[in-house]
Amino acid sequence: MTVLFFLLVGFIPMTGNAPELVHGAAPEMSDYASGIPVITYHQITHHESAYSATPAKLRDDLQRLYDAGFFLILPDDIENGLSRIPFDRRPIMITFDDGWEDNFRYIDMTGGEQYIDPDCAVAIVNTFIEEHPDFGRGVVFFISWDKVPFGIQTEEKLNAVLDMGHCIGNHSADHLAFTKIPPSRYWEQVIPALNSFQRKLGLRASEINVFAYPGGRIPRGVNAESTMASMEHQGRPAVIQGYLVDGAVSSFKRIYESELGEYRISRIDMALYSVPRLLNWSNIMVESNARPSLHDDLPWRP
Repeated sequence: MTVLFFLLVGFIPMTGNAPELVHGAAPEMSDYASGIPVITYHQITHHESAYSATPAKLRDDLQRLYDAGFFLILPDDIENGLSRIPFDRRPIMITFDDGWEDNFRYIDMTGGEQYIDPDCAVAIVNTFIEEHPDFGRGVVFFISWDKVPFGIQTEEKLNAVLDMGHCIGNHSADHLAFTKIPPSRYWEQVIPALNSFQRKLGLRASEINVFAYPGGRIPRGVNAESTMASMEHQGRPAVIQGYLVDGAVSSFKRIYESELGEYRISRIDMALYSVPRLLNWSNIMVESNARPSLHDDLPWRP
């Protein structure tokens, strides 16, 4: 981590603290040139709600992000210093919270056969990646256990998500906001969820070590990050990254400026923002004709 800190501390700047989310409003701009957006969706459905997006919107968002020159990253790319990012593309992480059935749904055929609903999140993403192999390899599904993950056939679907090259993250046992409980009780939401993953995934559950905070926030000044970093599950760190939903854009500078920076990675709720609006934020897109080394700002490909 020490070596990576010196390599990346000046890599890609980021915004300051974001204000409370206001529908359609952009976060405060910073003096830095660019950042790494992490965006999140919840339900992918034709039924409108405060946290939903339609299949058409998701397809359109993916196309716009691809056309703007972005490249999908996963949490392990943050650990590896973005070494997989192509020269002419910018990193972005796409996440889906809660594990709704419309994120991964089967349609039953006559005779008992099944196929993946083409309008569910995993099918839309897979189809786009297959058609655009230079867009990256996968997205993150943060699963909470207050419901049956993915509706039905949880074990089969969780394994299929990993087989497809996506990532599974922990979104707690009961979806209880961490701003409403003391850090001494965080383990009650983290560890039982990991036990549930292990019952469904066996040894593959060891791959699940990133956490999305229910409610999108953790309090400051109560050693919340230290508490998350100290938890273990069967001899390994239970959480190595923690994700907020605060309408801000993070970068390696903030993530690695302290040993606990990885426990406050910002995300943007796409029920509140649009891709065209994001592309106008100066802390996301930077026009540049050259990128002499991996540690220079990634260019904007028009």
